[in-house]
Amino acid sequence: MREQQAKDFWSAYLKLILRKGQETTIVNPFEEFRDSVAKGGYESVSDEEYANIYDQVEELSVFWQQRPKDSVAHIVIEALSRTHLYEDEIQDIAGILAEASERTNYTQQMLQEMGAEEAEKRMADRKKAKLPPVPPDYPEKEWIEAEYGFEGVYEETPFDDTDYSWTPKLIYQYLGEHVYGQEEAKRGAAMLVYNHLQGHRRNMLVAGPTGCGKTEIWRTLQKKFSFIKIINGPQLSCDGWKGSYHVKDIFLEEKPQMREHMIVVVDEADKLFEPMVGSGGTDFSRSIQNEFLKLIDGDQVTFVNEDNRKDPQTAKIDCRNISFVFCGSFEMLRNNKEDSSSAIGFSSSTETADLTSEVTEEDLVLYGNIRREIAGRIDKIVMLQPLGADDFDQIMQSRNKISPVSQIAGQYGIEISLDEKTRRMLAEEASESQLGCRYIRSKIQGMLDDQIFEDPYQKKFRLSMA
Repeated sequence: MREQQAKDFWSAYLKLILRKGQETTIVNPFEEFRDSVAKGGYESVSDEEYANIYDQVEELSVFWQQRPKDSVAHIVIEALSRTHLYEDEIQDIAGILAEASERTNYTQQMLQEMGAEEAEKRMADRKKAKLPPVPPDYPEKEWIEAEYGFEGVYEETPFDDTDYSWTPKLIYQYLGEHVYGQEEAKRGAAMLVYNHLQGHRRNMLVAGPTGCGKTEIWRTLQKKFSFIKIINGPQLSCDGWKGSYHVKDIFLEEKPQMREHMIVVVDEADKLFEPMVGSGGTDFSRSIQNEFLKLIDGDQVTFVNEDNRKDPQTAKIDCRNISFVFCGSFEMLRNNKEDSSSAIGFSSSTETADLTSEVTEEDLVLYGNIRREIAGRIDKIVMLQPLGADDFDQIMQSRNKISPVSQIAGQYGIEISLDEKTRRMLAEEASESQLGCRYIRSKIQGMLDDQIFEDPYQKKFRLSMA
């Protein structure tokens, strides 16, 4: 979430709670956005502006958990539970609240909220050292439900353990709710994030064709772990070169406490590693890899922040706790391993996950254009298998968050159904185009838009390509 949007949200909702507005009902912003779109409220904005607004509203609406409206209290608790805070940030917030508590007389507040007669009785009881009234004489469970109007949870929960934290299995299960298949990649990602949380840096390479879910794994994790940063590899340039985004910007654009604890995911890294020789004979790819090598080595790196050219500032980054993930198609690497496997008796249908153990440091150097010094520092290599039409058919039929059908339906608060023929056509086209779920999502959105245009108030839509 963008900093200003987040600041506006927390400021507005904390003020509501502090003014006794915790029970105020707020409509899901996506509901309002959809109504505004239906009324032509965004016809004058460009496609890029519309996409930016859509992304912001969609992210904010997560706090409503697909409900059309919810109370301020529920929204704030959901937002807080999804926000990653470092220990020092928790202590800072606790310190601010402690200072505010010190100047607040909670007892006086309570007495002021009581009627005069009840407050006078409470003060009289206090002088006699009498305790406040005890709950009625019936079991705790019934008292909680009668007093507060909700059902309590009496079984053991993860939060009953004071040492509760993310385990590899919990991270893996979370991914399983959002990403189809690719078990080896999900397990590898879960272990990397877990080790990173424990202070053990890890580096990983993920190779797979377009549309197989390699980047989606990290986008999904990024929603839960804010220290994950995904960057587009081909846009990177070295310090001193022309270009809008340099390697140093990965770190300098983040807050100081974030810089040294990130998981940096380089998307389309294979294009970054491809030889790029300029007219002067300089191999730009090798130069960028030189910069990455300093970071992956875990050294302390000094960058010059030239935002203020009259007074440039230096920033030292300790890279000992920064993990790196390189994602890309790496076609030459995958093709070479598939060819070599066929030559020793494996069929072409062998799952590529079985080939992961055969990928060596030498393969990364020969077929991935990766410097040996970097290849030797990659702890885990995963080769993802392409998804076929049957896979995309299963994804669309899934009832959880994996399905693009469920995702779009949840965003709009509607029901969407596809006939079997349409579903199969979409699955085959997604496989042939190699665009995967992005293709399916785009086609479903287009069909839905056509029906919403005709009747924006219906709640059930049956989509068909017939």
